Amino acid sequence: MSRRFTSEISQELSSLFRRAWDVSRSIHGNRLTVHVPGMFVVNGRRGKYRAVSITGDKCLLDCEHCRGSLLRTMSHALTPQDLIDLGLEAEARGDYGLLVSGGCDHEGRLPWKKFTPAIKFLKARTGLIITVHTGLVDPETSARLKESGVDQALIDVIGDEDTAREVYHLSKGISSIRRSLESLAAVGLDTVPHILFGLHYGREKGEMAALEIIVEFPINKYVIVVLMPTRGTAMADVQPPQPLRVAQFIAEARLRLPGLKTSLGCARPRGMYRKELDVLAVMAGINSLALPSDLALEEAESRGLELDYHEYCCSLG
Repeated sequence: MSRRFTSEISQELSSLFRRAWDVSRSIHGNRLTVHVPGMFVVNGRRGKYRAVSITGDKCLLDCEHCRGSLLRTMSHALTPQDLIDLGLEAEARGDYGLLVSGGCDHEGRLPWKKFTPAIKFLKARTGLIITVHTGLVDPETSARLKESGVDQALIDVIGDEDTAREVYHLSKGISSIRRSLESLAAVGLDTVPHILFGLHYGREKGEMAALEIIVEFPINKYVIVVLMPTRGTAMADVQPPQPLRVAQFIAEARLRLPGLKTSLGCARPRGMYRKELDVLAVMAGINSLALPSDLALEEAESRGLELDYHEYCCSLG
């Protein structure tokens, strides 16, 4: 099935993919974890892990690639009681948990001080798993998140100063991301870095450097996502990076960090782009796929992989 996407792959890349595949199988086993997050449906399986924004669709950071558009797709909890109500509804519905996210202030921070008591309440009264997309955090905020019972912290890691400042508008650049990782590690909060490939207007700029940053911290898994050109943003007409180059990065990252699990996250272009990238990612030894294409599942099964389905975010499991 992969032939339709691999006819122009060079011998060098084919060799790279084989090596990455072999390393992935030898260390992580013969399994592909399939994740259905949020409220999406894949092969009749509905996600049971709703994403919630604690700032509604408001984000003062106003990143060039998003400008709050991702927040509009989430449920909104503008008060701690709203978050509690959504959490209780989720448990009554049989959901596994919540991804709590939101927009940032001008310094890249979310209002966690206001909402951690609500998270603590939900962790005490329900069996929900709660992950948070942290934004930038200091030691005090990291300790507050840990004390509230948060199960996992997700954080975007950028390896290029220009991208951090010009796209994410982070006034302190990548040093503020590194300090956030240090703060999360200091309190022992399970952290899953996200690397957004092609974030600099579709160009590769700092992705390998981002890998070199995360290797310094005690993590077990990282997620790769891909720029999705979005209407109403400065990158609406940008061409995302070629699927073959993204898959090459996945393979190179596997060989650089063989012991870490790698997931291809749900944020990546749809349509034929996704079909091609997903197949190539399987070939490159990816450990888990969020919202996979049918072709990727066929490719995995043809290679003898066991498919392990989960109705929650790809950062888990």
